Amino acid sequence: MKNRIQDKDPLYTFLKIFVDWSVRSSYRRYQVEGAENIPTDGHVIWAANHTNALMDPMVLLSTSRIPKVFVARADIFRKKWASKVLYFLRVMPIFRIRDGLDAVKHNDQSIATATSVILDGMPFVIYPEATHRPKHSLLKLSKGIFHIAESVIANSKENKPVYILPIGIEYGDYFRFHNDVLINFGKPFNITEFISEHADEPQPVVMQKMREVLTQKLAEQIVYIPDDEDYDAIWEYAKLKAGNPDYSKKTLSEIEARQGKKLKGLLGVQAVDKQAVADALALRESKPDQARELFAKVDALRLWRIQNGISVRTIANECGGLKLLFRILIAILGLPYYGFCAVVGMIKWIPTMLILRNVKDDAFYNTARYGVRLALAIPALIVWALVFFLLFNWKIAAVLMILSLPSLKYLYDYGSYFRRVSSDVRWKLRKKRAPKSDF
Repeated sequence: MKNRIQDKDPLYTFLKIFVDWSVRSSYRRYQVEGAENIPTDGHVIWAANHTNALMDPMVLLSTSRIPKVFVARADIFRKKWASKVLYFLRVMPIFRIRDGLDAVKHNDQSIATATSVILDGMPFVIYPEATHRPKHSLLKLSKGIFHIAESVIANSKENKPVYILPIGIEYGDYFRFHNDVLINFGKPFNITEFISEHADEPQPVVMQKMREVLTQKLAEQIVYIPDDEDYDAIWEYAKLKAGNPDYSKKTLSEIEARQGKKLKGLLGVQAVDKQAVADALALRESKPDQARELFAKVDALRLWRIQNGISVRTIANECGGLKLLFRILIAILGLPYYGFCAVVGMIKWIPTMLILRNVKDDAFYNTARYGVRLALAIPALIVWALVFFLLFNWKIAAVLMILSLPSLKYLYDYGSYFRRVSSDVRWKLRKKRAPKSDF
């Protein structure tokens, strides 16, 4: 076993190649932006929002070939075997107040380990919210990240600046597998400089100011909605607006004109979502009564469409009758291959369903799906290769093997497509009964 968590490990290096491929291929679109913002002249602590359980570290791990060290809540290290596995995976414990005062005392060792990792130049990743939550918002940041930064400053012999790098992780959907993910690196926060500029102020005051700055920097990297009573209505309003092709195209053009550059892929999607949220917040600020009435209508529609199994995308971008018929035809034509994929993929989706029955936190759904896919990808390939080549001649077996390779992705993608078509049909049949949506 390696002496330090950041030491080289040939097995880890070999497995990371497979893991990186598996992570990236688990998303329909996996996009990394702002990598040029990663500082090269100092010590860096990576700080990200935390919305999707263990998928958050997995998507950050795969942003580059460089190994990274992560932190996780201390209670998952209690079993000896789990501790060893996590140590191999370069995951170290951090203790929270909720773990008890005695447990928090162990954080001195955690801070020392984190300091060693950062001084050695390995990316150190922490989620300062200290817990995950699938929302476009931020919880109050813990002080641990700033204590680590202070420790690095105190122990650095090279007089290099210490930065906290804000990272936004934005998912197309928190609960649907094979969706989209955007990893957005923001401008670094120079902690050394900030502490020096506020040297005359009390330490608790400086700590609070650092929290506020980092919160703002993290909020800039995501679609951020204040976590208040209007959260659900504002996000529903944003999706209805951003999902409309006319609004989306016009808004994106205006944003790109202001910024003087094209926003590719998911960056453009995020920009439009941000603008839709900003529109709602601006209305609430300038015309609170009108906003209150609007949000009430939006929320009524949201509850109605959920009860009726209708997607917000269906309402935002309603398709015509002929287009709907074409979509239904495509769904019918894709059904036989879906059946084949369901049979081939059962080695992976049956264990997934059994695991999900015991998962109480919905944010872990994609973690479970990814874990099963990672663990069973190669065994499933071997099993079906044996079955096909034993039952059929090599030509048919080869064709079946090729058809089986995208089976799990097709299962999820066809499922999403079928739900969308079903939603479109329900909307056509029931939209006259929907709450008024004249906005």
